[in-house]
Amino acid sequence: LPYLSLGMILAYLKVWNEGELTAQYDLQDLQIGGIEDYPIGRLVRRIANDDRPVCLLSSYVWNHEVNLRAARRIKEVNPAAVVIFGGPEVPRFAGETEAFLEEHPCVDIAVLGEGEAGCAELLRELAKTDHDSDLANVPGVVFRQGGKIVRTAARQRIKDINVLPSPYLTGEIGDWFYDFDTAILETNRGCPYGCTYCDWGSATLQKVTKFDPARVIGDIEYIASRRANRIFIADANFGMLEQDIEIAQALVDVRARTGYPRRLMTNFAKNGGRRLMAVIKILHEGGLLPTGIIALQTTDADTLKAIRRDNIKTSSYETMMAYFNSQSIPMASDIMIGLPGQTIDSLHRDLQFCFDWKVTANGNYTSMMPNAPMAEKDYRKEHAIETDARGLISSTSSFSAADLSYMKQLFNVYHFHIRTGILKYYLYYLQVECGVQAIDFLRRWLDRVLEEDDRIPLALTVFKQLLPAGAAIHSDWDCVSWDDSAAFFFDDLDAYYRELYRFSEREFGVAIDASALQTLFLAQEAVSPRPGRRYPYKIEVDHDISAYMAQIKTAASLHDVVSLRSLASFPRGTFEVHAKERQVDSLKYLGLGHNDEWELESAIRFY
Repeated sequence: LPYLSLGMILAYLKVWNEGELTAQYDLQDLQIGGIEDYPIGRLVRRIANDDRPVCLLSSYVWNHEVNLRAARRIKEVNPAAVVIFGGPEVPRFAGETEAFLEEHPCVDIAVLGEGEAGCAELLRELAKTDHDSDLANVPGVVFRQGGKIVRTAARQRIKDINVLPSPYLTGEIGDWFYDFDTAILETNRGCPYGCTYCDWGSATLQKVTKFDPARVIGDIEYIASRRANRIFIADANFGMLEQDIEIAQALVDVRARTGYPRRLMTNFAKNGGRRLMAVIKILHEGGLLPTGIIALQTTDADTLKAIRRDNIKTSSYETMMAYFNSQSIPMASDIMIGLPGQTIDSLHRDLQFCFDWKVTANGNYTSMMPNAPMAEKDYRKEHAIETDARGLISSTSSFSAADLSYMKQLFNVYHFHIRTGILKYYLYYLQVECGVQAIDFLRRWLDRVLEEDDRIPLALTVFKQLLPAGAAIHSDWDCVSWDDSAAFFFDDLDAYYRELYRFSEREFGVAIDASALQTLFLAQEAVSPRPGRRYPYKIEVDHDISAYMAQIKTAASLHDVVSLRSLASFPRGTFEVHAKERQVDSLKYLGLGHNDEWELESAIRFY
């Protein structure tokens, strides 16, 4: 991604104090290294013979290790280089920043918090002679001096962020922008929440400052002119402010005029209200947002209290979801796995909540961000938090390592059967007509698989071969994937469905009319891609399943499904499925993010 953070700093350095630094430094273009076609070696060779170059590196979780490798190489080729690190991955807690510098001697100075003003003042001091320079005059930094590590006073946040030039409009993000598919846009800074797993609210002291909409719209125009397919809005709560409605409309208008951007990604406001609903409706109708994203994380009261998120009420989400349903906007949400206070049963309830409200859940494993309240020693002790070598939560006082492994397996089972659509409509039928809750069914299925029940041989094979029970459990987030070797399963889905029905009979006492069952299985099989099948694909079914599922689609949630007419009572009908070419040229699937692209389009699909 074009580095907005360093672009912001570079643009500000050039105008700070009426351009003072441009007379003292050769402020070079942004450089990128550590990815394909941009080797670190080529980057650091540029400064091998420079006289005391100053190098700024902005670290977040995805590039921190690359930055450290780059810093070590910089020091190897030019020991006189001054290496300055900033960004959310630099620890800010007293003692921990000092430990970071001790552990990484390649880093000379750490900048805490917003970097623009801090870097400008640092460069002013570094430009002075050694006798006159005094970094202790610069707030918000930690540095080495005389064999000791010195921490200065905390820096106050920038009150008016509109003094910061746009790096897009000033040209800091140059021609290499063409090599990237996504651009980052910032419309405001700050977060009013203090969720313990997140470093945003604590880092910004909760105050939200905003850029002028005219400046933001200028950035959007520039990004569209560079034909960036996607924009990621790097706000904590887009849709919270009144100006976000204007910005959303501008995005849609620019797309209609230029064709770009084609997709929007962001972190939407947590407490949904009129503004957020308006923003999502504008973006969805404008083609930029195929799915409304709801920042759920969990609905469990004990967990919400433990993570200090109980000021965000579940009822607010329900209002949003009812609205999205009324507008026929598909919904997705993030569910975090491994939160303090969480249990197997609370995750079970979270998944059932999403199922009931027809929201697709995306699973994220909880990591320990170095500047999040969760990383504070007292908090870690209170909740007995343990982490693995990558900083992911491995156990807390509310769940053991074995519990966490089971939770990840349960989510994989949910992902496989519901997010992909492979068993979704059968499970909705079971719940509304037979009283068997979907997650009860899947959890029982998982338990029997783990017991290696020989009455469900296909389930055992699915679990071992299509649900990566080892690899995915140990990755950084939930991921279900398969390649064309999965043909053995998809070429005979009916056998799997018949085994599942026998499981339903045995475990839950379910009895389903034969013609209704056949209709369910035919529809379920049809919505899974089949290479070689001609689309649109139309089949005759004993009962009009599209009309049947409309009863569920039009209800705000399953709790609102009233006077349900049984599937067996519907007359014969046709069922038609549509596919994009890329969906049916292969069986390969990689399930990441909020969009579920395995299930094909049909009249019964609602997420």
